[in-house]
Amino acid sequence: MKGMRIAHLIATNFYGGPERQIVMHAKRIEREGCLPLVISFQEKGRDNELLAAAAKAGVPVAALGARAPFHPGAVAELAGILRERRVNILATHGYKANVVGRLAAWFAGIPEIAVSRGWTGENARVRLYEKLDRLFLRLADRVVAVSDGQREKVLACGVHADKVSVIHNGIDLTTYPGPAAHGIRAELGIAADAVFVVSAGRLSPEKNHAGLIEAAGLVFEKRDDVRFAVFGEGFLRPELEHAIEQAGISDRFFLPGFRPDVRALLHEADIFVLPSHTEGLPNVILEAFACRKPVVATAVGGTPEVVRQGRDGWLVSPGDMPGLAEAVVALAASPERRREMGESGYEHVRTRFDYASQTARYLEMYADLAAANGHGVRGARA
Repeated sequence: MKGMRIAHLIATNFYGGPERQIVMHAKRIEREGCLPLVISFQEKGRDNELLAAAAKAGVPVAALGARAPFHPGAVAELAGILRERRVNILATHGYKANVVGRLAAWFAGIPEIAVSRGWTGENARVRLYEKLDRLFLRLADRVVAVSDGQREKVLACGVHADKVSVIHNGIDLTTYPGPAAHGIRAELGIAADAVFVVSAGRLSPEKNHAGLIEAAGLVFEKRDDVRFAVFGEGFLRPELEHAIEQAGISDRFFLPGFRPDVRALLHEADIFVLPSHTEGLPNVILEAFACRKPVVATAVGGTPEVVRQGRDGWLVSPGDMPGLAEAVVALAASPERRREMGESGYEHVRTRFDYASQTARYLEMYADLAAANGHGVRGARA
């Protein structure tokens, strides 16, 4: 494996959970003697947050020109980078990377691993792209599903079971940030003795923040000391702001926007909630457990593989906002139960969702794939 160049490709405009997974993975395989490369698309005049973060971490990067999805020029440009950098294996993340990367890998004569985190189906255009992604998963040399739940969805696309491996997301508790220097409670005007319920994610339909607003209203009927905040940004912001205003809860339900320091801000929460309609394996739950916070979430995708019912938090059926509200009310009433569940979640991610195990699984896959395809190290260049 030493000297083997492993490239990871993703189309992204910011540095969030999946992007952090890629950079951390790159650093870890570098310690094992591999040569990582992070590739993404870059709009003219605009920094790519992933490429900036990777470069800051000392990981080699390459930028592709921002083109319309699946433009032939992107395939040719990527194939050129793969040949020039003497990449041995390409891993792709998301529908654009999967399609462009599969074609470019063919031209470059190297194997491709498609990493499948899930599909959002947030609008007609995205649903079309995700349908194409499902087709291209069948063409990948290997497919990594981030959860057992996602594996079942991948198999339903027609991907042969022998191609699919489950490799969970990881988290490094030793480097997890401590509490933010500037508290979010003070910023939002939330009292120190209030029960602070936090969620985080894109403001898009699959995250079901509209349902969370509904659940909050039910919580407020029983407790007046609870406050909610959703960290994230997206096209649904005006609609969600209107719903909050219509419900008359603007002084108790906040949308602070996307915060790059959200991992540090989670320390101030009492309860973390995730009301999604669909998930792969949510990094943000790992991050909540890293802060020793109990979780209330919908039982979708890989979430039940992280949250153990009654031990680390509570799981409800997707769309069951009365059930979610009931769980929040129960936890709000018991600081001791919150502490116990938060500690249990911390131990769960410490022992099962560590980066060391994730790295070992990927390295095994890289070695097997290289051997099966006859790809030795080709003198990769820095």
